[in-house]
Amino acid sequence: MFKNVKTTVAVAAGALALGLLGASPALAGEQRAAVPADSVAHAKQATGTVVARTGVNVRSEPNTRSRVLDTYPYGATIALRCKVYGENVDGNHIWYKVEGRTGWVTARYVRNNNPVPWC
Repeated sequence: MFKNVKTTVAVAAGALALGLLGASPALAGEQRAAVPADSVAHAKQATGTVVARTGVNVRSEPNTRSRVLDTYPYGATIALRCKVYGENVDGNHIWYKVEGRTGWVTARYVRNNNPVPWC
């Protein structure tokens, strides 16, 4: 019985030591150096395509009661900054912040072409 406990303790201690070695600052520095410094700058811009035949309104807030600022037509590709939970529109409560301008569009009428980060 003691032999199994000692073995378990020894294995756990070894695993802990290896885990600590893996998290050492020197090793972490080597791992960071292997990743190109500008790799984050090349992240793909999130975009969406308007799927509503009548287009989609750009609103001042993520709800349908706010002021309409503009409209994107069907098939337009929109640069999207981020997403939030807003008013539920036909079962979808996600709204996208439009990149490069003030305004929000409902995700109900815009299909995201790639992942959109949360605001």
